[in-house]
Amino acid sequence: MAIIGTLTSSLSGIPLPSVNIGPELVIAAAAVMFAGWGVNKLSDYLIAKSIERRNGDKHVTKTSQRISSYVIYSLTAVALLGVFGVPLSALGTMVGLIGLGLSFALKDMIANFISGLLIMINRPFKIGDQIEVSGEAGTVRDIKIRASEIKTYDGRKVIVPNSTLYSNTVINNTAYDERRFEVVVGVGYDDDVEKAKDLAMETLEEAEMTEDDPEPQVLVHELGGSSVNLKLRGWTKPSKANMVKASSEVTQLVKDKYDDAGIDIPYPIRTIYMEE
Repeated sequence: MAIIGTLTSSLSGIPLPSVNIGPELVIAAAAVMFAGWGVNKLSDYLIAKSIERRNGDKHVTKTSQRISSYVIYSLTAVALLGVFGVPLSALGTMVGLIGLGLSFALKDMIANFISGLLIMINRPFKIGDQIEVSGEAGTVRDIKIRASEIKTYDGRKVIVPNSTLYSNTVINNTAYDERRFEVVVGVGYDDDVEKAKDLAMETLEEAEMTEDDPEPQVLVHELGGSSVNLKLRGWTKPSKANMVKASSEVTQLVKDKYDDAGIDIPYPIRTIYMEE
């Protein structure tokens, strides 16, 4: 309320000119508006060509054009007021006071706006990437000026403010071409561990969803309560769907190979001693 009072009292002291609207004034105002429209169209064309040469996406182009139009039409409005005789000193006072009031009232929106610009420039992620932030994980569907839209893997829509995306830790699961998945398989203590490892490696090499490079690995993970646990590490395409399919395929193949070779995959065993 104090800010509104300051703006009102300050603006009330600005002298407003008396304007006689004639044909010349109308033509001049129309020329200014037409010039602003023309400059905006030229700016849109130059921005589109510049981003296209840098292989930028269409969303960045539209956002940059929108920001440019805000600036151009704001300057056009100032020029139009000048045509009607409003002094530049008065315009400067008005713009300064209004800007001060808006900066307080819209500080969160301004922070999200600036963060959105930085995201589009630095591109830590892009539309289509699968990310994790603030406990949410999913696919980026849209990056807007105020916030970005994420579709979770179970089909929910999450709106995340851009300031959160830019200031917090964001995990981009699809930033690189491959991603590692792991499958843990237990074999009995009486079975041949080396043979089990060889069969597990054959599984990783034969699986269609597993990449040859980087090379897959089979490691002895731990000595469990009822089994020797092997960890099968393979690489696949980074999307969530590929990770799930690759893990499922390897799990089924290694189960089939162990069954054919007579290698036991034991259930957890619990021994209970009862005293009479």
